[in-house]
Amino acid sequence: MAFEGLSNRLKDGIKKLLNSTGNEKIEEVLQDIQKALIEGDVDKNTIEKLMKKIREDIKANKGKGLVTREKVADVIYNNLVEIVGNEETKIDVNSIPFKILLVGLFGSGKTTTAAKLANYYKKRGYRVLLLGLDTFRPAAYQQLEQLSKQINVKITGGGNDPVKVIKSTIDSFKNFDIVIADSAGRDILDHELVGEIKAVKETLKPNNVTLVIPADLGQNASIQVKGFHELLDINNIILTKTDGTANGGGALTAAYLSGAKVTFIGTGEKINDFEAFDPKKFVSKLLGLEGLESLLEKAKEENVTVNEESAKRVIKGEFDLMDVYEQYSSANKIGSPQKIAELMPGIPSSGKTKELLERQEENIGKFINIMDSMTKGELEDPKVIDAKRINRIAIGSGTSDDLVRELLEQYRKMKTVMKMSNNRQLSGLLRRFGIKV
Repeated sequence: MAFEGLSNRLKDGIKKLLNSTGNEKIEEVLQDIQKALIEGDVDKNTIEKLMKKIREDIKANKGKGLVTREKVADVIYNNLVEIVGNEETKIDVNSIPFKILLVGLFGSGKTTTAAKLANYYKKRGYRVLLLGLDTFRPAAYQQLEQLSKQINVKITGGGNDPVKVIKSTIDSFKNFDIVIADSAGRDILDHELVGEIKAVKETLKPNNVTLVIPADLGQNASIQVKGFHELLDINNIILTKTDGTANGGGALTAAYLSGAKVTFIGTGEKINDFEAFDPKKFVSKLLGLEGLESLLEKAKEENVTVNEESAKRVIKGEFDLMDVYEQYSSANKIGSPQKIAELMPGIPSSGKTKELLERQEENIGKFINIMDSMTKGELEDPKVIDAKRINRIAIGSGTSDDLVRELLEQYRKMKTVMKMSNNRQLSGLLRRFGIKV
């Protein structure tokens, strides 16, 4: 995923917090989070303000019975959202032709980003024109041309003088909804190239100026963002090279501190590795908390209701097969046991747990049939199921004695797993359904 290095460090801290048995781990986790942000190259002053705010928020809730691991996770989440932009920002295409000028450093992936942005808008029904204004880099126009063929978008430009290119092609703009101009890469400290981009802006008169910066630039991004912003009045920012980078926090906070919002991020080398930047979803992924929202949304879509008493027994590892039947039937509408577990960082991720979930996923339909063939007494007290009953249940469900035994074994193992997991994440999810555990 984007910012994988930073994300892995933050997820480790959140997992430690959610799997802890008491509040004594909170300060240790906060120190881990702070270290992750420092190593992720987030601006030091921003980190100090962030950690101070997190601690103040936790302290403010102490007398309200809310200082739990889940609440601390919420506080961390809310404050991280603040430093990456808080609200999703879109480019408002409010006139036709709408001209977008892309600017940025050498090697920032700007030409590929121009094609990705064109593809993004083409998929949404816009007529898009790519305009090649990079007359400095050899074969830049040819690269853009090849990319335009991949996405079936028109292209114009080329030549030796970007200003002359604009003047010679401007009449064709009226045939398109959006014109995306790819300019030459430049360092904001290079005065010759700075003069050129000012002339390009004055001639093109873009409706939007978007800065393209690589996430791996780290804190050095702040100089470039500030310089481009002062020179061209940047409207939006696109972050590239976010896949796997460990120090992308610097570019993120530089963007935020400049006042220009990150609008898109490039998540890989392929044309479709490009997405709108949603700060809340982005932070959820960074912290590994997106699963709760995804499961909740899916449950609402499928009108899944949760049996309160049954759910409580499952959380505590005190459930019977009647409860298993209830949870299997509900969870089957949301997704496979393995997928649900992946979204729940509190569930142990050992090899044994993975193997258990894989077997459940493979046989969940058969297991439901087996439980349908059991009596109420057998569901409530599986210990009474002997060899004779196993054979009767297998015949009634159209399965085998071995599969009935496997269900009983899976049931015993799952009780052990739930008792060991101390799963605060599942408790938090149930509270979202209005159930207090």
